[in-house]
Amino acid sequence: MNGTSQTKRVLLSLKSISKSFPGVKALDSVDFDVREGEIHSVVGVNGAGKSTLVNVLGGSVVPEHGEIYWNGEHVQLHPPQRALRHGIAIVHQELSLFPELDVATNISISRLTPRDHGWLIRDEELRARAREALERVGLNHLSPRKIVGTLSPGERQLIEIARTLNSGAKLLILDEPTSSLPEAEVKTLFDNLVVLKKQGISIIFVTHHLDEVFRISDCVTVFRNGRNIGTNPIGDIDHAALVPLILGRSATEQYDYGEKPSIGEEALRVENLQSGQKVRNVSFSLHQGEILGIAGLLGSGRTETARAIFGLESRETGTVWINGSKVHIKDPQQAIRHGMGFITEDRRREGLLLQKPIIDNVAVAVLRRLSGALGFMRSSLETKAAQRRSDELHIATPSIQRNVATLSGGNQQKVVLGKWLETEPTIFILDEPTRGIDVGTKAEFYRLIVDLASKGVAILLITEDIMELASLCDRVLIMRRGRITGELSGNQITSSNIILAINRDGEA
Repeated sequence: MNGTSQTKRVLLSLKSISKSFPGVKALDSVDFDVREGEIHSVVGVNGAGKSTLVNVLGGSVVPEHGEIYWNGEHVQLHPPQRALRHGIAIVHQELSLFPELDVATNISISRLTPRDHGWLIRDEELRARAREALERVGLNHLSPRKIVGTLSPGERQLIEIARTLNSGAKLLILDEPTSSLPEAEVKTLFDNLVVLKKQGISIIFVTHHLDEVFRISDCVTVFRNGRNIGTNPIGDIDHAALVPLILGRSATEQYDYGEKPSIGEEALRVENLQSGQKVRNVSFSLHQGEILGIAGLLGSGRTETARAIFGLESRETGTVWINGSKVHIKDPQQAIRHGMGFITEDRRREGLLLQKPIIDNVAVAVLRRLSGALGFMRSSLETKAAQRRSDELHIATPSIQRNVATLSGGNQQKVVLGKWLETEPTIFILDEPTRGIDVGTKAEFYRLIVDLASKGVAILLITEDIMELASLCDRVLIMRRGRITGELSGNQITSSNIILAINRDGEA
């Protein structure tokens, strides 16, 4: 710590905290300190342990080993009400406000109690309490009577913070607080966090935005594979030194999953795509045999872009060409008929029939092809297709009649892949295709992706795994706040360059 931070009193101290989930060591003997009146950033790739740390501090997850000290006293934070009583409050990515209620009620909602004559609430008392809380977060101009649903995202974020302060919070944990905010509101939020710090409030700032770490933090802690890799005063580290700590390897290292195929004709072209506030004037092209990555932080619009192209979400404007012909895709069925496949990021909710067997899951996208003239399924064709994909993808199961819910995450994802391979797509959109699967299965998926590209399939790869992008892609598009702000190709595609590009200030 630098001299200024060292003189501040330790408010929170974790000693050798460990927590495991099935197959995962989420936190491994973690030590972690937060001092009074500091902004302490926590960074790391997905799966590094950040979310588990937040949930331990919020009292929703109980560590298996280790001790927690608050103001020097040994404490237990479970259940969450106990953490709140100590003064620890979390502001999650998804805010917990009531949009139909006014500001004053939202701020005091946790303190409302029944009066002697029923649930009578003293309006003037609520408004006075709200005005005091609003002043602390720089929203003096806002009327306590204002309905929360009419406020901007940044104002709602500050209302959530005001509510935690109203409940007596001494430590604020902000989990990706800027993911849906435009740049002007990010600045307002940061200005107010600095004011709160001066008031003695401690802040844990969990983020993927490295540029924000250097704008707001007093110090930064890197988590990797469930471990605290180290804490540095912000003045003692820069981007170039921080990136290798996050990755755990040289920022230029890449993996080889086969020979990259030659690039063919244009397979997909998207022009001026707009879908709500998440996708704003997006244009790009994708060629046969090309693996095109989209990199961006949470809220950048990557997934929404893919879903709009595939017809899963409506779009206000935009034109799509497939193999040089203009097409109108209003739903996934039309997308499939145009030769597109789509592995969604949420396989359990959108990609699988969990209580159905493998055979039904593989057949679901090609029911028309496997049906007879009267619409009845031809069981021999269905069985042949499912068994072929099970063998090809090495799905670990004693039978294709086994329910998908009984399979491991990696084998479930193989079933999703098998389903889409059965449609023989010429354009394949992969949204987080290896999330939540083991390293060995990931390597299998990487080889399959390269093999598909070698056969001329055009692949759009969306992933938060920087190494996947660096190792597999021929080009990488950078998205920030709904827009494509840059492109990397050839030797430019390294882990370091991707991280720096997605954190570089772009058009908001």
